Amino acid sequence: MFPKGSGRKSLLAMAIALLCWSVCLAQDEEFLPHLPEETTESESAERGHQVEKGPADRTGERIQHGKYLVEAVALCSECHTPRNERGELLREKWLQGGIVPGLGPECTGSLVREAPPIAGLPEGWSQADMVQFLETGMTPAGKYPRLPMPPYRMSHADALAITLYLEGLKGKQPAPSSGGPP
Repeated sequence: MFPKGSGRKSLLAMAIALLCWSVCLAQDEEFLPHLPEETTESESAERGHQVEKGPADRTGERIQHGKYLVEAVALCSECHTPRNERGELLREKWLQGGIVPGLGPECTGSLVREAPPIAGLPEGWSQADMVQFLETGMTPAGKYPRLPMPPYRMSHADALAITLYLEGLKGKQPAPSSGGPP
């Protein structure tokens, strides 16, 4: 049925594969007991409270994390910051509302053409409203945002960090350095 010698090669290949598989399995069994145990979110929070820093340290770290999320992950400035005639972000009007790029005046329907200001939190929104919005993707009125705004589903820690950062921009002219992400 097999050409002469091919049966041996197949058998040898299967034996090598079986040997490799068993070696890998043995390494996994040796490695797995050394992995840290997964913890639930509440256990992690309890552990964090045992070694917490002072309130000012925690708030400052949260705000820096929120700044990172806004500027480098969610890229909020792309829609919520106005641009000059060359399409560059106006850093002196950071997160103070803008025209959504790529949506010309001919765009109609359910798409939002103008992104509202979010520096200092959207008008009429409380800190709790913003956290809820970032956690659930729903506005305080119980609706999803209109496109192209994504309905985020962030962790409570990330939602709070972003909210603290945005709230801290109230009445300021925040302009991140032009060397880093906008």
